[in-house]
Amino acid sequence: MELMEINHELEAASNQVTEEQIQQFIDQIDSHKRIFVYGTGRSGLMLKALAMRLMQMGYQSYVIGETTTPSVEKGDLLIVATASGETGSVVSAADSGKKQGVDVIVITGSHESSITKNHKPLIRIDAATKFAESEASIQPLGSLFEQMLLMIFDALILKISRRNADMNSAMATRHASIE
Repeated sequence: MELMEINHELEAASNQVTEEQIQQFIDQIDSHKRIFVYGTGRSGLMLKALAMRLMQMGYQSYVIGETTTPSVEKGDLLIVATASGETGSVVSAADSGKKQGVDVIVITGSHESSITKNHKPLIRIDAATKFAESEASIQPLGSLFEQMLLMIFDALILKISRRNADMNSAMATRHASIE
C-alpha cells in the first residue's frame, strides 16, 4: 500500500535529522527577534506553515513575498528551503539576506548546488528533486523533501511548546478568529 511506503520513506529520512540539528534550529529561532521564511512551490507552503505556527507561539514571523512583510534587517533570521539547491529565487534570497547581515538557515536535499556554495545547510535531506530522482524515494518530484519539511517544523514546534505547559492555550488565542 502506498501509504505504508511513504511512511517507510519518512522514517528513513527522519533518521537523517539529528536532535542536535533540531536544537540548533530552535536556538537560532529563540535568538532572533524577527524570523522570515522563503521558499517556492510546496516547500514554500511548508515554510508558510512554520511561520504560522511561530506566530501562534508569539514569535514575530513573516513570509517573504507577502505584501505586509517588512524588509529584513541586520540581526534577523531567514529560513529557506530548496530540495535541489538550484531554485534561483531561493538562492538569491539567501545570498541577499547574508549580504544584509541576516542569519540564514538553509534546508536542502543537495550536497553540491548553487545554494551550498555560499551557505552551509543546517539540514540536508536525501530526497528526489525536480531535477533528479533518488533511491531514497519512489515518490514524484520533491514530495519526500516537502513532507520532511513539515515534519521537521512540527517537531520544532512540539519541542518549543513543551517548555510551557500552557502553550497550546496561548497558541489558540493567536489562532485566526475570523474564518
